[in-house]
Amino acid sequence: MSGAANILVVDAGNTSVKFTAFHGDDVLWVHRDTYPVEKKFEPHILYFASVRSKEHSLSLQVELQARFPLSQWLTLYSQAKACGVFNAYREPSRLGVDRWLGVVAAHHLIKDKVVVVDAGTAIKVDVVDYSGVHLGGYIAPGLAMMEEALLSKTAKIRYNVNEITVGQGLPNSTRRAVTEGCYEMALGLLERLYHRYADYQWVVTGGDAQALLHLLGIPVVCESNLVALGAKRVGDEWLRSNMIRGNK
Repeated sequence: MSGAANILVVDAGNTSVKFTAFHGDDVLWVHRDTYPVEKKFEPHILYFASVRSKEHSLSLQVELQARFPLSQWLTLYSQAKACGVFNAYREPSRLGVDRWLGVVAAHHLIKDKVVVVDAGTAIKVDVVDYSGVHLGGYIAPGLAMMEEALLSKTAKIRYNVNEITVGQGLPNSTRRAVTEGCYEMALGLLERLYHRYADYQWVVTGGDAQALLHLLGIPVVCESNLVALGAKRVGDEWLRSNMIRGNK
């Protein structure tokens, strides 16, 4: 396949779908939630990565294949090895594909030992050594998920949306107590990990990651499109490999 091909990466996360259009290695545009019909973009191939259930993934796949009936389709999964990166899991497919693609992208972005932090629905942290060996990682509830879990399991922790949400000193309202308590839990996790991996480069993606690490004063490289960049790299390698096999 030509290096100048149009490729659409579809990253189906737990709460939203992210579409990233590539022409060759250049990102043309990024869009969330629904495919932007105003974009005059015809992909030669779609790279599809989903952490959703089989039913929800299939529904999205059917919708997109109906929109692009002439496009090729490649579903990406976590593997034991891809693009010089080695998966720590004994069962590689059990590592979420979003984490796997983020690890691949971060390794090639930094080319050294790296900690990858993705803070969205969940807070995910993965560690990779300088040679591309994924050492493992952590998953914790994201900030919104922590708040929702607390509210859903208690009868009397309630607050109005117009309550004061920021302030100095100890929280003096239920809203602040919940919001800032969840922040402190997330910050505690990241601070402990930074003490262990302070000599690693930290790469962050996801809506809350940059803000959390900024509060800790941790120097980071921000890459909002990390999963899509990993998907592009892994998908391209798969295509090259299969073209070579087909020509033998």
